[in-house]
Amino acid sequence: MDKYIIILGASRYGAEAAFQCGLKPIIVTDRHSSIDKEIAQLTEAVFYVRDIAEKTEVFYTVEKIMSFYQTVELVVSFTELGLETAAYISERMQLPTNSLETVVNTRDKGRMRRILSKDPELRLDVVSGKGSALPKQFPYSRPAIIKPLDGFGSKAVNYISNQQEWEKWLKRNQDHSHEWILEPYIDGSEYSVETVSCRGTHFILGITEKQTTGKPHFIETGHMVPARLGQQEVERIEQVVMKALHLLNVQYGPGHIEIKWDVEEDRPVVIEMHTRPGGDFIPYLHQLTSGFNQYELGILSYMNEMPPVEKPIYQKVSLVNFLMFPEGVLRQISLGAEVNREYIQDWAIYYRVGDRIRKTVDSYTRSGHVIVCSSTVEECQRLCDNFLDQLKCEIVHE
Repeated sequence: MDKYIIILGASRYGAEAAFQCGLKPIIVTDRHSSIDKEIAQLTEAVFYVRDIAEKTEVFYTVEKIMSFYQTVELVVSFTELGLETAAYISERMQLPTNSLETVVNTRDKGRMRRILSKDPELRLDVVSGKGSALPKQFPYSRPAIIKPLDGFGSKAVNYISNQQEWEKWLKRNQDHSHEWILEPYIDGSEYSVETVSCRGTHFILGITEKQTTGKPHFIETGHMVPARLGQQEVERIEQVVMKALHLLNVQYGPGHIEIKWDVEEDRPVVIEMHTRPGGDFIPYLHQLTSGFNQYELGILSYMNEMPPVEKPIYQKVSLVNFLMFPEGVLRQISLGAEVNREYIQDWAIYYRVGDRIRKTVDSYTRSGHVIVCSSTVEECQRLCDNFLDQLKCEIVHE
């Protein structure tokens, strides 16, 4: 008998993984979403709703689906905005899931920080609330980061260094409907830890090294796997990640935990947690280097069929480099040489000829990417640089 999985959000990697796990994926997605050919070929059906974050509407849609397809094993989401809805429906349907409380506590950065503060090693002094409720006096003696309480993708992230900048930010945002979190700026390198959990037991698939534009907006410009860290640093990062997953009661599925290494205190600091895979091709980079497929393992974890996971063994290095074009109109794209598919795994420009290029302000306004996989860090970087040298984009400033 066929078994089905309902996936909230049009996740190509999720649909591919479900298919590999022997499940037939059914996609429920926003009506404005586009379904590419790769997803369409893998899915049993696609259902459209106004918004996958609207729990009641999606619940009734899932009920209708389950009346047609009676062997639905799971309702999951690999997309940020579908996580709470998937947990809500799964609890009502008595399907395996992280609790709705756990998902809310990871998506709401204020709640997350309050829970993590139970452990002194995870504590970070933060202030949260609407702009009008935040303190008029800048509360730190060091710089800070302000961002939306439920934000993702580097949206609306700002660096505040003193009282004068704080007053300017408050003036611009005091009437904004967002709730915000203000936290001390941690000076140091950025990493993310990719995990999968099964019945409350947690496995670390690897650590990703991250590059950003730095202050003030910290837009992510690239990632590399494996991270260049010593064994002692790896062990300390893994220790805080395990504590955080336990405190937040994560039971199932993929996890993405963002870390900064505080150079002043020489320790890892948990910045954010997510009960989903990381974006920006991070799971794909890990699959290229260690063979772990976080999506497949995540699905199998819900089904209690996850194979044993050992420490990753890295045979290769992989990286993604994101392109950020200047504003203007894209007049021409060309490559000076044929792409070497042995090393260049994927590349794309997110604009077509004739499009107006927007200013890069977050992860969603970058201009393109290239993914490289080879034997060493140096070789990956050389191949990436060679590709970018061959890529010619004519941009007219109007």
